Amino acid sequence: MPPRVSAFALIVAARALRVVVPRRAVGAAAATAWLPRDAFAKCADIETCRELGEAKVEAKEAANPTIKLADGVRFKRLRDGAGATVAAGDVVDVAYSISSAGGAYMYSRGFGFEKDADGVLDTGDFLRVKLGSQDVPKGIEAALLGMRVSEKRRVELPSGPVGFESSSWRPAPQTRRGKAQITAYRRVLEGNGSSQPPFPAATIWDVEVRRVRR
Repeated sequence: MPPRVSAFALIVAARALRVVVPRRAVGAAAATAWLPRDAFAKCADIETCRELGEAKVEAKEAANPTIKLADGVRFKRLRDGAGATVAAGDVVDVAYSISSAGGAYMYSRGFGFEKDADGVLDTGDFLRVKLGSQDVPKGIEAALLGMRVSEKRRVELPSGPVGFESSSWRPAPQTRRGKAQITAYRRVLEGNGSSQPPFPAATIWDVEVRRVRR
């Protein structure tokens, strides 16, 4: 008969089982998968609990794998869509939210996280993007291809040839907070003398297709 495991040991096991997995198109940034509540009834020791947790993470990744594109761009699907599929040259209405690789919110449009000059949330707003016109970074254009209306993806966007630099830093933030965030991000990329060397930090984008116009 297996030895009994104390409640304290089970708590320690649960914390140890916080397995880091890629977010939808995340590399440096990550989401965490926790041991399910009912798993305690299914395992008699810490090692069994660990194996159950790892199996759940592997099954989740297999069901919705991270898709790797060129130049280090990666994405995961957050929600399926339907209808028209985005193709090269299309005009697409999108909502987006940008965060740092560490998960700090930077700015967005269309998800209700921002307010306009009158204090009204931007829920339902969108950015109109013509693919190939660098309205958004090249890496985001690549991730938009194949998306359907209402589909949502989480994209890891590296700096450099496919990053913000490729769209002349568009889309630009509209709020004071957003402007401060993008200024801070540029300082990270460019460095600040010998005390802060340049660092190729990625950004994380949640992108939703609202409409495909042809």
